[in-house]
Amino acid sequence: MYYRRKMAMLALAGIGFGKNIAAAEWELTGDLGQQLEYNDNISLNTVRNDSVAGYILMPSVQASRKTGVLDIAFDGQGDIRRYDDSLWDCDNYRLRLNNEYRTRRNEFGLRAEYNVSCSYAQQTTDTGLLVPNSQSEEYLVAPQWNWQWTARDQLVLNALYSKTSYSNPTSGFVSDADNVFVNFSGNDTYSASLGGNHEWTRRLTSNERVYYSNIQYTGLNSSIQNASAQNESTQNLVGFELGANYIINHEWAVNVSGGPVWVDGTGQNLVGTLPAQDSSWTVGSNVNINLSYNDKLTKFSTGYSNSVDPSAIGQTLQNHSVFLKYSYQLTRHVLLDLSGDFINNQSINGSQSTGSQFDRLYFTTAAGIAWEPTRNWRLKGSYIYSWQDYQQDLDVQNFRNVQGFQNVGTSDSNAVMLFLNYSWDGIRNSTGKGTGKGTGEEVNRNYE
Repeated sequence: MYYRRKMAMLALAGIGFGKNIAAAEWELTGDLGQQLEYNDNISLNTVRNDSVAGYILMPSVQASRKTGVLDIAFDGQGDIRRYDDSLWDCDNYRLRLNNEYRTRRNEFGLRAEYNVSCSYAQQTTDTGLLVPNSQSEEYLVAPQWNWQWTARDQLVLNALYSKTSYSNPTSGFVSDADNVFVNFSGNDTYSASLGGNHEWTRRLTSNERVYYSNIQYTGLNSSIQNASAQNESTQNLVGFELGANYIINHEWAVNVSGGPVWVDGTGQNLVGTLPAQDSSWTVGSNVNINLSYNDKLTKFSTGYSNSVDPSAIGQTLQNHSVFLKYSYQLTRHVLLDLSGDFINNQSINGSQSTGSQFDRLYFTTAAGIAWEPTRNWRLKGSYIYSWQDYQQDLDVQNFRNVQGFQNVGTSDSNAVMLFLNYSWDGIRNSTGKGTGKGTGEEVNRNYE
């Protein structure tokens, strides 16, 4: 509650900062989404199928204030899940504040976030260890400074601090031999980057940056039975990237960036009873390639991403992913969308005994049909197929949840969803210069 009050005070303070600006525009909008869902194996269990049926409520609100020099935006989102098996009930919340202050050649920004989510909703793309009754909490602050030092050149300085922690379940992953609980590990991350952009033509822009990150894994939860498992570790990342954005024509665009990253230090052992590996340098890479197409009826994008990120298992992972998204406007009110994602997670600097224990493959594909009878209402039916594969060392295959969850091997799931959303266009208020007065107007426009 203390941190939530701090976030609310931060939002109010940011809004109040610009109250004396002569002219301003306020806007308040919102959405309310509801979803019915059935999933025949929500945990991607290799032993048995954990099937669930449930209801999801997704409210959101957005508020913003814009002036000639100061923009402030706040949004809050909720994702409240209730299933016939209460083990998988889940409450996800996000509060986010964005501030931008501009002068003739400078732009100062500040982003702050507070996130609470059930770990299984987060770990689908992180580690694939999907367990109930576990929540993650994250705080993030990210200031930024942009300096337009020539008409075509821009200097960009970024910093970021984030803190992630987990409230682990009372029954976690255990070793049959040692009866030691295996829980998620949080981390404190500090990072800074210095980069620049150069506009060669109206279609071509190049960019570059150097960056440093310090990841401090904060140890396993106190619910671990073996106190010696609560080791902490630190990893340092140093790297640089070069990239370019190119607008091919009115429909096509491509952007590419990449470069090496050096990782120093060792991650935690998730079990916590095995000796850590000596600190050493490992070379990884960050790569992003995206191609997009957009016209009146069709939207298409595909890309490849290769990144080095902290994870909930106390190790830094090299994450490879390929994605594809396609949507087509069948009629004025009916939209078809298709998507697919392939992810390969690889451990970096794992322990000598379990070094690559959490390497895995994950694939998901989705198809949906959306009907939009008005600009405010949207009804969508969709189907999602997910597949996961762990191929682990023999000494790791003994780890399983005390309730029978097991992840080693190949598993898949099928999910069907029916989603209904109402989008509120909101209230707008414009204050003219020197008047101190404005008119509020609720806008709610339907198709004619």
